[in-house]
Amino acid sequence: MTTPRGPEESYESLCRELIASFSAWADDPSSWAEPLLDRWARQAFSLQLEGNEVYRRYCERRGVGPAEVSGWREVVPVPTAAFRAVDLVVGAAADESVTFRTSGTTRGVAARGRHAVRSPELYAASARAAFRAFVLAEETAPRLVTLPPSFEHDPDSSLGWMLDDLRASVGDGDGVSVATPEGVDWERLDAELDQSVEAGRPLCVLGTTVGFERWLARLEQGLGTELHLPAGSMLMDTGGEKGLPSGVSRSLVVRGLARRLGLPLESVVNEFGMTELCSQRYAYGDPAVPLVGPPWLRARVLDPVTLEELPDGEVGILCHYDLANLGSVCAVLTEDRGRVVGDGIEWIGRTAGAPPRGCSLATAELLEAQDRA
Repeated sequence: MTTPRGPEESYESLCRELIASFSAWADDPSSWAEPLLDRWARQAFSLQLEGNEVYRRYCERRGVGPAEVSGWREVVPVPTAAFRAVDLVVGAAADESVTFRTSGTTRGVAARGRHAVRSPELYAASARAAFRAFVLAEETAPRLVTLPPSFEHDPDSSLGWMLDDLRASVGDGDGVSVATPEGVDWERLDAELDQSVEAGRPLCVLGTTVGFERWLARLEQGLGTELHLPAGSMLMDTGGEKGLPSGVSRSLVVRGLARRLGLPLESVVNEFGMTELCSQRYAYGDPAVPLVGPPWLRARVLDPVTLEELPDGEVGILCHYDLANLGSVCAVLTEDRGRVVGDGIEWIGRTAGAPPRGCSLATAELLEAQDRA
């Protein structure tokens, strides 16, 4: 007779299953069986209801339980605003869990959202698989050089954590960070570029849009190294345009930097991620459309008032579903405007002014569920 598994054992079992599937997909995309997504979505939803009383009360208020969810589209989303007020973690956070925080640039540092990632190994499996599939060429993997602060220097940063892991896991694991607590070590970056040209080994330089703008400004002032990087080299822009000088856009930055490094525009990769999600999307060139992700990361576009799903191509607010969010909530409702484009999405920007009415009502309901818990 088989002994029924408890919630913790069920969580760990599904976590292991997802990690294995993510890795297998990176090796062979045909290994992904589409019906598994809805099956796993139902399992994840049940575990998240069982492991988080606030989320369970929130879903009950909306009349949604396991019986009402046939697949990922029916899973009740949590607005990003809730991550500032509610601890969204399944069960008791394990000792090895890590908490990431948003920058707080939109509503101030005091209103920073937090995402407790219960299983960092699942986060890593998703990030590695997507990076291998969408960024790395089939030839020799480029050496990674990262400009943003490492997780050691910025222990709230999901980007810093991901880049630390990618440097150690991609290719020969010989990636390097040129960040310091004070900023970028530009001399060390110049040395890495020179070494790349001399050895003929391509580089993948990863940085925020603001960091790339500062690099471009140095080159325009005659500072630093301006050269043609080896074929196969790339720039990966991780976004974040807040802080750019007036009149400067991401397009101007990546186009100018690619030109001065002798790289075709097609070698510029835009990475789209959120603190509230454990998976990322990618797009090449400029404009960076569509942003595509692994098959366990999906998106719906919703009416900002009713939260009803809109047809492909129409602009609404983006609602993401991410199986790698197993330890928190898989469905996340944003305040971002966008649309579905083919197999990916187009991110248009933040909604101006007050949050969309549908997001505000959802946040109020979740806070009420927390008060009743």
